[in-house]
Amino acid sequence: MPTTPEPMPLPFSWAAQERHLVGLLSALIRLDTSNPPGHEIAVARRLSRELSPLGIAHTVLESAPGRANLVARLPGSGQEPPLMLLGHADVVGALPGQWTRPPFSGEVADGRVWGRGALDMKGQVAASLLVMQLIAAHRMRLRRDLLLVVTADEEAGSRLGAYWLWENHRSLVEAEFAFNEGGGQRFLTPGGPVYTVQVAEKGSARMRITARGPGGHASVPRSEAAVFTLAEALLRLRAFAPRSVLHPAAHRMLGILAELHPGTGAQAVERLLEAPTWAGANSLPIDPVLREFVVAGLHNTATPTLLSAGHRQNVVPVEASVVLDGRLLPGQSPEDWVAEVRKAVGDRVEVSLLHGRESRAVHDDPELLRVLGDTVAAHEPGARVLPYVNPASTDARAFPDTKVVGFFPSASDADVMRLIHAPDEHARITDLMFGGKCLLDAVLRLST
Repeated sequence: MPTTPEPMPLPFSWAAQERHLVGLLSALIRLDTSNPPGHEIAVARRLSRELSPLGIAHTVLESAPGRANLVARLPGSGQEPPLMLLGHADVVGALPGQWTRPPFSGEVADGRVWGRGALDMKGQVAASLLVMQLIAAHRMRLRRDLLLVVTADEEAGSRLGAYWLWENHRSLVEAEFAFNEGGGQRFLTPGGPVYTVQVAEKGSARMRITARGPGGHASVPRSEAAVFTLAEALLRLRAFAPRSVLHPAAHRMLGILAELHPGTGAQAVERLLEAPTWAGANSLPIDPVLREFVVAGLHNTATPTLLSAGHRQNVVPVEASVVLDGRLLPGQSPEDWVAEVRKAVGDRVEVSLLHGRESRAVHDDPELLRVLGDTVAAHEPGARVLPYVNPASTDARAFPDTKVVGFFPSASDADVMRLIHAPDEHARITDLMFGGKCLLDAVLRLST
């Protein structure tokens, strides 16, 4: 029988690192970097104060006033290309009235660190910094340079962060591999625990549906009003079952899920592999959150977000519209997806493409996945990794020549990830420590 991997030997105790890691995350949360306006320079300066005492070379680069990116480099022997620890400093906004605790308090209570960005993604940034500090402080010898890259503007498209670095300071951020957000969710299956690893992510197709109709005084109802026409189009969109796309990364994910769900679960997955459909994916007898990943990994999607109609309460609007947040599997065309949505919602409305971006890069390097599999198995015996296509977008989109994977394992089950961008976002300290241990372990396996 194969032996269970062991954690990499370390010259320190992890128990002694908890106070520092928790304190660092709390401090980062207290820096309000809501984007807009961002002001990520506050995080860059805080990280700089952590790096300087250990003599770790770093630079702070502003793409615009206050929109700062930090790049730190810990030299290795140069035998292999660099490894990047990638993260972003900005967060989405928060409405304090919706929170139990102030969103930028960084309060530590009930075994958790509370606040906006705890999960997305200042927790991983804090752990990445700690990894670099520990390697430097204990003079661990690496075969490759280790980079810490903390960017601005990820939540609003990465233009002032990751894209700007790649376009203007490429030599500072070139790397073979990068560990980023978007992975590490834990699911317990009949075949044992599994941790997701993002090996690809979706592109985008933002579009607008516009309905038009007669205007007039609101005292006179009109069944052909633009708002009703738009509502009918949205009901058609809700009932729409888009065609399935069996991307190679999704095929690999389903193959692993079949192994992990013997019996009826495996049979359902096998049927889906033979004839993938929207209904088949939505009815898989597996963890409901994991099923959401499967559905998103097999289909392009279009979700209504912003509604607009009218300017006075007593005037029937002549126009009503909704913005759709469309997400595309790698290799899919924004224009083709708009055409499918147009057909689904009918010809009584207009569908226009606002912005589209294809996603083609898939980073499922077999050796890298083997290392990550050994890492999670060393920290939870019997655990496996599950490569998947992230339905969202990250800074990975800006680094075409780097094998960027989402990897920051959480000891808790995946439902905790629903707190991302939500009120009362928080990180469990046990998850934070587990992720830090796995992150360091993976770095050492790839670099020593």
